[in-house]
Amino acid sequence: MDQAWKKALRPALISLGRQVEKRRYSDPPIFIGGCGRSGTTLLLSILSAHPEVKALPRELGLFNDLGYDAAGRPYSRRMDRLYWALLQAPGKKSQRRFCEKSPNNIHHIEALENHFGDHFRLVHIIRDGRDVVLSRHPRNPEAFWVSPERWVTDVQAGWALREHPAVHTLFYEDLIQDYETTVTALCHFLKLPYGREMEHWLEYATVRQNRAYQGRSVGALQGQSVGKWRRPENQARCQAFEETPGALALLKELGY
Repeated sequence: MDQAWKKALRPALISLGRQVEKRRYSDPPIFIGGCGRSGTTLLLSILSAHPEVKALPRELGLFNDLGYDAAGRPYSRRMDRLYWALLQAPGKKSQRRFCEKSPNNIHHIEALENHFGDHFRLVHIIRDGRDVVLSRHPRNPEAFWVSPERWVTDVQAGWALREHPAVHTLFYEDLIQDYETTVTALCHFLKLPYGREMEHWLEYATVRQNRAYQGRSVGALQGQSVGKWRRPENQARCQAFEETPGALALLKELGY
């Protein structure tokens, strides 16, 4: 479909999508955000196992194109992407809310509030930046996926929201090392029951493929993904991270 047709059909798509959202997804939607390579996709896969959650498998980038209303409040110009995703893959009757993951959601609390009021939840996942910056880019193995500067900027943005009533903060390391406690707390915040599906999430997950998995399917939680920065071969990259303004202070504030 060419761009002219897409533009012409957008109002109808938005109208129909809103009807579906109102009729089928009555509970507050869940948005996941955080610095890239911090476990945002893993968290989406875990929540996709819950029978009450319709997990959208692809990042929609809803806030990549912002406008501003008469009061100067930001809003998404591309909410049609959400409605198209909901129309393309209707959820099961048990799925009363949807979940969308885009790392930069963490920067757009105002746009979320402008669109949803207080009827949304934002989950911020944090990972030790020294491990985050070690990830190689899948299309260029010579390059790193996340810069130290990006980690500082993204995590600071999310950490500033930790007292917001619609925001839940969790740590990647806790998710890996104490899954039950961490996910039980998350489910409590989201007002979701923690049942068999969450206990055995890998068996029930519907989001199993994502480019973040670099060609593999989602797998069991791996303890060796924590603390890779301590290995001798990673010391140069770790030093570059620690020399980045604000990085060490933020690590300390976060308890690393």
